Amino acid sequence: MGLVFESIFGYTAGIRAVDTVSRADFGLLAGLPFLPSPSTQYRFLQSVSVQSALDFQTALGQRLVALGHVTPGHPVNVDAHNMKTYSRKAMKHAFITQEDRYGKAIRTFSTQDQASKKPLIALAAYSGTTVSQIPCRLASLTRDVLGRDFLLVADNEWYCGQLIQELHTQYGVAVLTPVKSSPKRLVEFDAVPLEHYDQTVWGNVAAVYTTMTDFNGPLRMLLKKRRDGKYFALITPACDMTADTAMPTYTKRWRIENFFAENAFLGMDHLPSLNLNAIQTMLSLRLLAFHVVDNFRHDLGPAYQKKTPQLIHREFVDGVQGRVQLRGDIIEVRIYGFEHEAAASAILTNLDTKLENAGVDPRIPWLGHRRLRFTFH
Repeated sequence: MGLVFESIFGYTAGIRAVDTVSRADFGLLAGLPFLPSPSTQYRFLQSVSVQSALDFQTALGQRLVALGHVTPGHPVNVDAHNMKTYSRKAMKHAFITQEDRYGKAIRTFSTQDQASKKPLIALAAYSGTTVSQIPCRLASLTRDVLGRDFLLVADNEWYCGQLIQELHTQYGVAVLTPVKSSPKRLVEFDAVPLEHYDQTVWGNVAAVYTTMTDFNGPLRMLLKKRRDGKYFALITPACDMTADTAMPTYTKRWRIENFFAENAFLGMDHLPSLNLNAIQTMLSLRLLAFHVVDNFRHDLGPAYQKKTPQLIHREFVDGVQGRVQLRGDIIEVRIYGFEHEAAASAILTNLDTKLENAGVDPRIPWLGHRRLRFTFH
């Protein structure tokens, strides 16, 4: 829990950058009288297996579905992302080349619910792992979360007939990905008659059928001819897909790219050491921290739902002044001079009653089963 709170409070430089004296509040939040030493935290991270961390992510995703925060049936974005790593000892500057080779030691493969923009699964792997080696496991985990088949929206790195075939036949996943240009494809594009193109809000688009090496059966191809004469095409085994569905769906794939940029303050692109257990565990805890901030953002009401989690963190977490006192089985939190008091107090005042009405035990297990009482002054 201390590691989760470090993420929420925006400490991304690494465990050793957190002062164990001045940052004792992380320990208190986690139910401890102090923050554990960095070596203790590293031992914890390395002791959790990759499979256990992924089981945690799956349970977390299934909970989001059960609560209605993620609705199965929407497209799912997928992306491979290079992660920077930090080790227990800072690397000497002389050993870091201009190519920033240490910044490419780890790749994560992530899926995201396109409608809610919430991450579903993040799977870590060592550098050199290609999309052909990881997607079946990633698709299987995502399917476990959603409990049904889904459309996977990918970039052209996923343009591989054998991969699309395996995902479609074995996992019930239809991939939507751009077509890589080749001399053979360009000849095929030029051969599409003008009468096959329809005028749409996305331009002149032709919906045709095509084939692909190592894929058994026809594929749907949505071919767009630009004004400069160049082509853009999407391909999918979902043979009844139309341009009105495919084009806007692919446009929203950028939401997963934006996710990493918007949540850099949580340390989504900074992971500890080169131990895969530690990386996968920390990545799972970062996702939990994101969902805490993201759900708080939605609870604040319509005025705040369009703001990024980083803006919510800046306005509601960073630099807030308060005092914590223990009174029997109550932890009293007094917050002073808070600019956004009206929005926060609507959620946190009379928290006991609100939780009980929602069927949630207001006692906090990791805080000695005590209750929280918030007051604003």
